[in-house]
Amino acid sequence: MMACAEICRTSAHFMLIGTPHHKHTCRECAEICEECAKSCKQVGDMQECVDACRRCAESCRRMAA
Repeated sequence: MMACAEICRTSAHFMLIGTPHHKHTCRECAEICEECAKSCKQVGDMQECVDACRRCAESCRRMAA
């Protein structure tokens, strides 16, 4: 979860500063968020986290395109 939070923060910051490199961080962010969602699902009783990570992953995939 820490890696997920950090890459989300970094990706958001890259978008805010307007660098075109945000596409790279967003692509990685999508992958890490999907992994986080799977991990949280395995832990159990963390559906809110699973849903948030999946929404973030989808948003990041769109930004990376």
